[in-house]
Amino acid sequence: LCICNHFQDTLGKEPADFVTLDYHCRYKYLFNFRGVAASFRFRHLFLCRSLVFHVGDEWKEFFYYQMKPWIHYIPVKEDLNDVEELLEFVKENDDVAKDIAERGYQFILNHLTMDNVTAYWESLLKQFTDRLVYEVQKREGMIEIL
Repeated sequence: LCICNHFQDTLGKEPADFVTLDYHCRYKYLFNFRGVAASFRFRHLFLCRSLVFHVGDEWKEFFYYQMKPWIHYIPVKEDLNDVEELLEFVKENDDVAKDIAERGYQFILNHLTMDNVTAYWESLLKQFTDRLVYEVQKREGMIEIL
């Protein structure tokens, strides 16, 4: 059994080489293709203060619903048939592009703090346990982590 570089990404291609966030931050525009790169990548792209283009909306993380297209990022159709027009628009309207990029950056800084993320997960797990129809019991050998 060989566990080699035979893995393919969701596009049926060989995975791309690893690229650091610092490397991404060299670019004015960054694209987030759902299901192609690391699923947690979207929020990190905003930390570059680059304009983020978000392709498709099938997969979502918990904070996506608070982010607004054209306020925090540029939405792109899944078939990419609008991408040239969108790129032309942001090139011709650099001030608008910078404002959107800055609002995306500020959103991440202000809404995805560790405290906010922890509060979200605590709330989610509380709601989940409220729906359980059986009593949860600690098994022998388990330890409480909270």
